[in-house]
Order: sequence, then C-alpha cells, then structure tokens
Amino acid sequence: MTIVNRKVVLSRRPGGIPQVDDFEVVDEEIGELGDGEILIKVEHLGIDAFITTTLDYDGHHGQSELEQPVMALGTGRVVESRYDGLEEGDAVFGGMGAQQYAKKNGSDFTKLDTSIAEARAYLGVLGMTTGLTAYAGMVLVGEVREGDTVAVSGAAGAVGTVACQLAKIKGARVIGIAGGAEKCAFLEEIGCAGAIDYKNENVGERLKELAPDGLNVFFDNVGGAILDSALDSITTGARVVICGAISQYANMAAVQGPSLYLRLAERNSSMRGFTVDHYAAQFPTMVGELAAWSADGLIKLPEQIESGIENFPRALTLLYSGGHLGKLIVEP
Repeated sequence: MTIVNRKVVLSRRPGGIPQVDDFEVVDEEIGELGDGEILIKVEHLGIDAFITTTLDYDGHHGQSELEQPVMALGTGRVVESRYDGLEEGDAVFGGMGAQQYAKKNGSDFTKLDTSIAEARAYLGVLGMTTGLTAYAGMVLVGEVREGDTVAVSGAAGAVGTVACQLAKIKGARVIGIAGGAEKCAFLEEIGCAGAIDYKNENVGERLKELAPDGLNVFFDNVGGAILDSALDSITTGARVVICGAISQYANMAAVQGPSLYLRLAERNSSMRGFTVDHYAAQFPTMVGELAAWSADGLIKLPEQIESGIENFPRALTLLYSGGHLGKLIVEP
C-alpha cells in the first residue's frame, strides 16, 4: 500500500520572526523501510520555542534544512517496524518533524509508558521541552525552597505554567508575568499570589510592589527588558534561571544581554542557564514526580490543539503573537 506523507518544509529562512509564507506544504510518497527503520503515524507535535531558533541559526538545537520537514518533537504510533526494539502499535516519542508520517531509524525514538499517562502528556506535563524543562530549571537549577519568593516570565506558556506550579508545590510564593488580562487571571487560578500584565503594566514597579523584600528565584523564558526588571528586584543570594529568551529568538546572531547584570555581583547572586538534556539521568525521577502531582491535581496544563499539519506554520507564529495559553500542539 502506498502512503502519501504530507509535510511542512522550510522554503526560505525567515530572517526574523517567522511568517506563514516562509513554509510550504508538500506531499510525498513514502518508500520501503530499510533495516532498523520504523514507520510512525504522527499523532501530536509540540510547538516549542526552540523550533524558531533552528530556522535561521545553526546553534545548540541545530538548523532546519531548506525543503526538509521543520524540526519538531512529537508522539505517534508505530505502524510498521524493521527495528528489534519497537513493534506495531507502540506509542513513541522523538524528533518526528512537521509531517504526518515519520520514516526513521528506530533507535531515535523512545517507547512511551502509557500506563501512567496518555501519550500526548509526554509533550506537556511529562514532556522534555515542557514539564521536564520546568522541573530541571525550577527545582534543580533554581533550587526553589519553602518560603522563597519566585517570579516566572512567560508564565502562561507551557513551561512557565508548570514552573509556577512546581514552585508552589515546593512552598514558594509565586508571581507570574504574562501578556493580557486573560492570562493573568489564569495565573491566579493556578495559585500565583500575583500576576503582572507586561503589556499594560510596568513590570519593574509591579515587582517591587508584589515582592518588596526581593526575589529569591527568577525563572526567565523571555529575556530582554523583563530580565532587567527582575535583576533589579533580586535579593541577596538570589538564583536567576535562564530557560529561554523568546524576545531574542528573532535575531539569534545578535542577542542582547541584560544591562543590569551587575546586580548579581552587588547582591551576591547567581545566574545560570541550562538545557534539559543535561539532566537526562534524572528524567525517570522527574517523570514519576510530575505524573504523581498531575494525578493529584497539583499541576494543571491547558492545551491548545490546532488540527491539520497545514496549520503548523500558523501555530508556530502564535509563539510570537501571544495567541495561545498553555501547551500549543498540532494534531497532523
């Protein structure tokens, strides 16, 4: 049986914030499997900020090739296998690419334990680029503890939402920073003691109002001016965690760093960056704890699902327009 695969390829490098017409939808027949390969029916693709860093820039996450499926992590089901470790029907996670079917080496994929959560959860609360990233950044790097005052930027996004709730679980008082009244209301619903609307409020002034004694931990997903505002509010011995910088991803060749970094020295504080892959040895522990907290209702993560692989480019642009809440997913 001939299978036609519909995929989204990068037709030109954006040279800034990606636009829908930087991509093209292409249909292609799938050939026979080679030894060690599997064929996967892609079920869900995560729309993650790291994808945008691959469109122009060859950095930590590599570079998406022109006329090839755009990089994307996803979950799916094996429909055919010539790899000893996986068989038909297995749920798997890995680098699917923006397409309906993935024909790749089986060793590139991880078999999912769907007894603790549905496969899609491995893009969200249990996902490497979402829940595991939030855990690594907040718990292992930020070393959040009871009594801390914590602020999170990009707090209504997928990572930010989980990071806020993890800090609360650990006994911290949490302030979320997001854009718009709806997102700020959501942050209060998940337990934030305060929410700052960066689109309509002065972040620096509001941080000083909500955290008069200073921030013990700042978890940053945004960079730019918001990072500077947080640095101006850190207390002695604070931990600043650099998870991402969505404000800078449109110009990776000339990223602008914080101008108030000397606050770190003045207040005997630290700023550490990380990527979740450095904590792979702890993934089983993280997954177990995140699954348990989720089952107990301590972690809630809204999903926004866009249907159709042809809507992948539009979904990617929502990362910059702020047009989503929680985890953004494409269902091919």
